[in-house]
Amino acid sequence: MKDRVGADKAKSRRSFLGGAAAAGTALAIGFPAPAILAETRAPIRVGLLNTFSGVISYSGTHNWNATSLYFDKVGWKIADRPVEFVKEDDQFNPQIGLQKVKKLLESDKVDLIVGPQASNVAMAVLNYAKATKFFYLVSGAGTSAIAWERLPYLFRSSLSGWQLSSSIADWCYNKLAKEMVLAADDFAGGHDVASEFRAAYVKLGGKVIKEIYPPLGTNDFSAYLTDIKSINPQATYDFFIGSDAVRFVQQYREQGIKAPITGFAGIVDPTTFQGQGDAALGVYCAIIYTDTLDNPVNKRFAAEFHDRFKEYPNMYSEYGYTAAQLLDEAGKTIDGDLANKDKLAEAMKKVAFDAPRGPFRMDPETHTPIQNVYISEVKKVEGDRLANVAIYTYKDVRDPGVKMI
Repeated sequence: MKDRVGADKAKSRRSFLGGAAAAGTALAIGFPAPAILAETRAPIRVGLLNTFSGVISYSGTHNWNATSLYFDKVGWKIADRPVEFVKEDDQFNPQIGLQKVKKLLESDKVDLIVGPQASNVAMAVLNYAKATKFFYLVSGAGTSAIAWERLPYLFRSSLSGWQLSSSIADWCYNKLAKEMVLAADDFAGGHDVASEFRAAYVKLGGKVIKEIYPPLGTNDFSAYLTDIKSINPQATYDFFIGSDAVRFVQQYREQGIKAPITGFAGIVDPTTFQGQGDAALGVYCAIIYTDTLDNPVNKRFAAEFHDRFKEYPNMYSEYGYTAAQLLDEAGKTIDGDLANKDKLAEAMKKVAFDAPRGPFRMDPETHTPIQNVYISEVKKVEGDRLANVAIYTYKDVRDPGVKMI
């Protein structure tokens, strides 16, 4: 998938005439302005790498929808410079993602790369970022390794796996269970999340009885669930994505397993509820966002998103909206000069604002947000609508920026 959007939406006859008049004035008073004005009017070109096809295609769609929603509100401009996005689909494939990033930088001449959602793709792109030193804003992938790198032009606007896993490990140990089974999709993100949880939980004194890693795309979890049922743990901690999350939760309930389900953000959310139905009720998650958060920014965002797209925003939606606001807020402080990597990096380190997720500020050391983590429970709201509802808040959670596993 490739698409160019943004700059054309901001064009109008008035802006064209205004630009022409300004150029004419500059010429009349003798300044060598045409080249300068052409440069300042040139769009900011953002390369957007997201998963628009495959098992987590919903993540890219939600992310882009919310990014579009934000830039619609500000006229597709940053500091009066038009913004143009060049979209590419990584297909949830690390090699394809790397190829697309090279194309965006070398052929499309974008100023920076934003995305992806998948940790395996983000890590495949990371070595290329080290070698070429392009500006890389990770707007989704939660692998904690990104916070360890400390690269000058590498930032993340979403979360780290450590932030969520360590928070819910604390909550589980103190509120729910001293012995647990871990289960996760068998890919880089699943192993990272399980490892982060295990390290924090065991450090507190908890015991991990067993770890289970079904392959991505598993249709029948019965063998794994029979194993969990025979162990009869006090609770489980689980990380599954897309249709795997739907089937795992459904089949878990069908097996009659009594152990509470706890999980990483995404195992239950607006994209899974329709398939899971009431099986999702009572699932506990660590999250940074749910559409039910009670703050003014989120109330506006959730209402606008639902009005536009006829569905409720999920964490990928919020990722896209907040990444867009981060670019806008940082860009305004440097007069839209997003091609200047040093200026942009310094601006991002200082950014702080209220996002739909709550207070957002960038850690100047790890380049990962310092933010609230919520423990949520799936409940019915507004009648029969399923939603994650925050029941406990860990405030201002900061990733340590060092390997903890």
